[in-house]
Amino acid sequence: MATSGQSQSQRAGAGPGEFRSRPGAAATADPNADTLYQLLNVPFTATKADITKAYRESMRRVHPDRVPESRRAAAENLSKDLNAAYAILSDPAKRRAYDQTIRQQEMQDQIMKRYVPGFGGPAGADPFAQGLKRDITASERRDRQRSERSAFVTILSAFLVVTLGVIGLLILFSLASWGLSQIF
Repeated sequence: MATSGQSQSQRAGAGPGEFRSRPGAAATADPNADTLYQLLNVPFTATKADITKAYRESMRRVHPDRVPESRRAAAENLSKDLNAAYAILSDPAKRRAYDQTIRQQEMQDQIMKRYVPGFGGPAGADPFAQGLKRDITASERRDRQRSERSAFVTILSAFLVVTLGVIGLLILFSLASWGLSQIF
C-alpha cells in the first residue's frame, strides 16, 4: 500500500508518462487512478479545452491552500500528480507518446491475463467475472489433456533430436581427430 508521501507515479512504479491503463474509463480526481485521463476525470477522446477545464476544476477542489491542515500533504501530492497529468495531456507530442504507452500496456495486460494464470490478481477478485465463467465440459477437459500431452511429446522429441545430433557430431569429430592423429 502506498503512503501518503508517495506520488501516483511512485505508487505505479513508473514515471508520469508510464501509468497503467484503461483508456476509455473516466473517474474522479482519484490519487489511485490508473491513467492520467482518470486522474483528470476526462475521457480518452477529450480535447485540449476539456483537459484544461478538468485540470482547473480538479486543482480548485484539491489545492493545498484550500484544504484543512491535516490533509495538506495528501493534497500537495495529488496537486503534483494533477500538474504532471496536465503537462503530459496538454502537449500534443507528449500525449501521443503517452497514449501509445498506455495502449501497449493495455494490450500486454490483456495478453498476460489470458495466457498467464493468476496475472489478473487473486482468484475471485472480480465478483462480476465469476458469473461469466462456466465449468469446462468433459470433452473440453479431454481435449486440453490431449493437447498438453501432444505439446509435451513434441518438446521431448525435439530435445532428443537435438541431443542425438550433438552426440553424433561429437562422435564424428572425435573419430576425425583420431583418424588424423593416426595418419600423422
